Amino acid sequence: MSSLPAALPNLDLDLARTFVAICETGNFSRAAERVNRSASAISLQVKKLEEIIGCSLFERETRRVRLTPDGEVLLGFARRLLQLNDEVMSRFRTPDFAGKVQLGVPNDNGIIAIPEIMRRFAISHPHVEVDVFLGPTARLRQRIADGTTDIAVFSYNPELDRQPPIHSEPLVWLGARNGMAIEKRPLPVALAEPGCYWRAMALRALDEAGINYRVAYTSEFCQAQIAATEADLAICPVPISVISDRLIHLDARHGLPELGEYRITLAKRPGTGPAENALAEHVVSSFKMAAERGMRLFA
Repeated sequence: MSSLPAALPNLDLDLARTFVAICETGNFSRAAERVNRSASAISLQVKKLEEIIGCSLFERETRRVRLTPDGEVLLGFARRLLQLNDEVMSRFRTPDFAGKVQLGVPNDNGIIAIPEIMRRFAISHPHVEVDVFLGPTARLRQRIADGTTDIAVFSYNPELDRQPPIHSEPLVWLGARNGMAIEKRPLPVALAEPGCYWRAMALRALDEAGINYRVAYTSEFCQAQIAATEADLAICPVPISVISDRLIHLDARHGLPELGEYRITLAKRPGTGPAENALAEHVVSSFKMAAERGMRLFA
């Protein structure tokens, strides 16, 4: 009589979600906040997951946790499992709207932050077609006013916008690590094209501080400004979430003025329907969730 092979254990999705949270946040404490559990509960979950998998997943370091080779393999599987789970639950538990929505976003958000937000929206609302229009804040605000765009995300101006901000973070100066651009005079700066809110804030601050500067590099995309900064051709004013190992935060210790908070808002044209409102709610909640989890929006 032949015997059937023993059934493999199931991978608990809660354990997978905790594992991914640790990988994305870099430590147990921030992961605990993301999944609404205590740090001790997170440790127990990791121990249970390692017992189920049968191998060690993390190498503990002083400030961060680092994946083992087996952990790196599991991360890919865990993300795929969670994505499939979310697709299934969204399919059966989310109202199935249909239609076409035009979303206007600034160039930097449209290239960096928005695609991932749209990917998740497409999973939960597969019958809603979203056209994304990229443009500067002034043009986006005008398109909402004349009704040619359904929803728009753009820089918040309290004198012009009645709706509140949906996200804010410090706008800061960044320079190349061990770079010399900060020492040059006139100070070389990498900026967006005229009309950009970040550019206006930076130039106003430099003028008020009496700093002699020159616009050494101009591009409508912040990735180009960051590339010029990493090459030590200039310094640049960008949201602090853009900072990386190749860049450092420059402040008053380097003789630079503070820039303040960069805020964005979301506006809708009058008369939007269920599909437009669902997308607007999704965008707002995505920015809020990203901020709460310490995720990087602009890089």
